[in-house]
Formats: sequence, C-alpha cells, structure tokens
Amino acid sequence: MIVAESIQLENRGRIDTGAEQWLRVVEGKTASLFRWAMWSGATAGGLDARAASALEEYGLHLGVAFQAVDDVLDLTGDHRATGKALFTDLREGKMTYPLIVALERDPDLRPVVADIVANQDAEIDESVRVRVLASLAETGAVRDCLAMARERVDLAAEALSHVPAGAARDALRTVAETAVSRQT
Repeated sequence: MIVAESIQLENRGRIDTGAEQWLRVVEGKTASLFRWAMWSGATAGGLDARAASALEEYGLHLGVAFQAVDDVLDLTGDHRATGKALFTDLREGKMTYPLIVALERDPDLRPVVADIVANQDAEIDESVRVRVLASLAETGAVRDCLAMARERVDLAAEALSHVPAGAARDALRTVAETAVSRQT
C-alpha cells in the first residue's frame, strides 16, 4: 500500500497518468485492502488454501471494480448521496480512470483538466464542469469505465466457484453485483 500511495503522490497533478499507472495504484491500495480482508477472513474461517486464494482473487477484482465506480461517482454522482463534492479527486490532482480514458480520446480536454489541476483551490466554473462532463459522455469514458468495473465483478464472481456453496458465497456474489450499481 505504501508503494502504491507513493506512486499516486508522485503522479499527483500530472494529467499524463495512464491506465496502467491507475491500475497499479488501485491494485496496491483499494484492491489490496479488499484482497487482504478476504484472505484473512478465509484463513480465520478455516477455509483451505484454494478457497482462501479464490477469495483473495475475488477481493482483487472487487476492489478494482469498487474504485472504478468510485471514480465515476466523483465526477457524475450526486454529492448529497456520496457525501463528497464532485470533482474532488480531480481538484486534488488525482487522475481517475474515466478522466484518463476521456483524455486519451479527447486531446482538446487536456488544457481544461490541466487548468483545474493547476488551480486546485479554486471553485470549478460551471462551464468547465459542463465541458468535462460532455467529454466524458461523448468519448464513452464513463460507459467504458463502468463496463470495465462490470468485467471485474464478473471475474470476482468466477473466483467464487472455488468457495464452498452456501449463504456466505451467495452474499459475496450479491456484494459484487451491488458494487457496480451503487450510488454512494
């Protein structure tokens, strides 16, 4: 987690962060916490090594999906539901997955995002918000980010095939499914 946090801090304010760097940070932070929680629960619950490994894989994929949805909510969510002002990550200089995708597909968005990052403490003008949101829609960045999250949830669900059937496995499948449809 420390290495991933260091990478994120090193890239703070850099709009040239790519999807690989984003994934490396997410796998090292959010997903590693999910992985550890699943593995430690499996170990404490006395599951065999194969089931513990499957739950660890489940946690990895669920963590990536969870963060991808969180990235979308930072830009398009309802701040009353999320409890967080929109564009918070961007204003802090953190490049989120949908923004990375939008920047790759819409080079004209670069100066707009660069200006937001450079003026972190300034309120984002409504016309700028509209421009960013329009680019996210036009480039399909939000759609593709959510599709990637859905793929990760599917991989998480597949990993559960090595976990004993029962209410706990069913609950974990439900948790994964709700991760991509959450609004907070």
